[in-house]
Amino acid sequence: MCRQTLRRINHYQNQNADNSASKNSAISSSIFCEKYKQTKEQALTFFQEHPQYMRSKEDEEQLMTEFKKVLLEPGSKNLSIYQTLLSAHERLQAL
Repeated sequence: MCRQTLRRINHYQNQNADNSASKNSAISSSIFCEKYKQTKEQALTFFQEHPQYMRSKEDEEQLMTEFKKVLLEPGSKNLSIYQTLLSAHERLQAL
């Protein structure tokens, strides 16, 4: 379940990322690899702190729904993956 969630997170992050970076052929693969590594580490940290999302597919789906909503908000592009997941988690807790 965690791998699938990581793939989704990367997908949504890439969808909302500035496309100009992907158009710039000068960006090296090492920068991409480092960004991917940081994203993965942040997501793993979040899921270690909140393991309920790894145990329940329903909880994971709710988290991903809120995650997408957070990504669509103005100003969310400056948030890290950890901060975005935490925001989504906090919204779910407030419901």
